[in-house]
Amino acid sequence: MLSVKELLNRAEALTDSVQLVDRILRAGLISGASDVHIDPQAHGVRVRFRIDGILEEVLRIPHAMQSALVSRLKVLSSLDIAERRAPQDGGFSWRMAGVGSMEPLDVRMATLPVRHGERVTLRLLQSGGRRYSLDELGLSDDNRKVFDEVLNRPHGLVLLTGPTGSGKTTTLYAAILELLKRSSPNIITVEDPVEYEIPGVAQAEVDSADKVNFSKALKSILRHDPDVVMIGEIRDKDSLDAAVKASLTGHLVLSTLHTNDAKSAAQRLVDMGLEQALLSSVLRLVVAQRLVRKLCPKCQAKTLEGACCSECGGRGYRGRTGLFELYSPSDGLSTSMKQDALNKIALGITTPAEVARVLG
Repeated sequence: MLSVKELLNRAEALTDSVQLVDRILRAGLISGASDVHIDPQAHGVRVRFRIDGILEEVLRIPHAMQSALVSRLKVLSSLDIAERRAPQDGGFSWRMAGVGSMEPLDVRMATLPVRHGERVTLRLLQSGGRRYSLDELGLSDDNRKVFDEVLNRPHGLVLLTGPTGSGKTTTLYAAILELLKRSSPNIITVEDPVEYEIPGVAQAEVDSADKVNFSKALKSILRHDPDVVMIGEIRDKDSLDAAVKASLTGHLVLSTLHTNDAKSAAQRLVDMGLEQALLSSVLRLVVAQRLVRKLCPKCQAKTLEGACCSECGGRGYRGRTGLFELYSPSDGLSTSMKQDALNKIALGITTPAEVARVLG
């Protein structure tokens, strides 16, 4: 199999859009990229991969190939190739040729008209891809114990907070897998979109035609006698009301919320319409999180920064782990995110520079 560097070097000279798309996706999959950004500039089209949360430019292609490249991706995604002045969203399934045993890649595509053409962002999700357990997320022993205790409770609201790309969905899925290991609960999710399928879980996906939206799905969920409800995001008063109703009627509810830290999530719920008197009886736990890169195990023995090896592609880092902060209205704040970061630096898992990049 060709290396990422060889794939990208050969891609620069391609004039066939089908081959070019294939090379870009192959290189993205092999390098472990989560996203591919195709960004038209004044002097050529910049292709970047997001690897372990960091964007890296990997390829420049001439403007002459831009239209054909975008059209090929639109055809795969069943989008309108004639529409170039409005954003579009779609997706397709792609399998690497010659690797029959590998799961297909689920590619989510979004276009945006910009000054020099159409910008394309591809989210790469491997179907049936690896799902992380709670043991692998980077939770400290104390934080893991708190999380486990809350998951053992039969009802209440558990929130994951943090910015986009901080690993909230991964932690939600890990919590669901943990619940499935302990018993055989009836778990129903409402997601936008479903990123990975979980055997034994009923996963409802919000659609763009609005036949299944968050409000409609959440109103229907309680009629299906769930033990656990996972809501992809509490985004408005309707979804909050549904989550509160479910938690007050004997269900464990898992969801996400966009706040900068754990403690501010409680005030955010009040601002969205939750009565202050209900807060402590509904909200069981808030977990705020960020992702930092882990030091490459091979480079770590040589130096803490900037080492190079084939395992990490010369980055000095390989993979990511979570920084966590837990808050309960009744118990107060557990380990702060800053303290969790300092502990991981002391253990040689990450570096001060990486923590400063993520936390500021």
